[in-house]
Amino acid sequence: MGWIVAGIFGIVGLANQGVALWDRLFPKSSPPAHEMYATKADLALARTEHRESDARIEKRFEEWMEQRSAQHEESMNKLQTAIDKFADWQLVIEHALGRIGTKADIAMDGQQARKQRPR
Repeated sequence: MGWIVAGIFGIVGLANQGVALWDRLFPKSSPPAHEMYATKADLALARTEHRESDARIEKRFEEWMEQRSAQHEESMNKLQTAIDKFADWQLVIEHALGRIGTKADIAMDGQQARKQRPR
């Protein structure tokens, strides 16, 4: 009976050593391949999600560009209005200064004429 038990332990020990040798010769990858690599279905799903995300981003960018374009157009219209008002104001000032200058010239001419008259 002791020899049978010893033989069983010897067979179990030999099997254990064989499994250990097998694991050293052909190690298991860590993490397993199914956790490390994507399947074709996973890749197709990721591509679809990526395309949808790109489409959303492009749509938001186009909307933003249209909004910025509208704001720019509005700002340019306001600037043109301000420039037109400034040009009108400038013409009024130049016209007023021209009249003042003319009156001043008349006054200066009058003073010179009085100085030149013999007394």
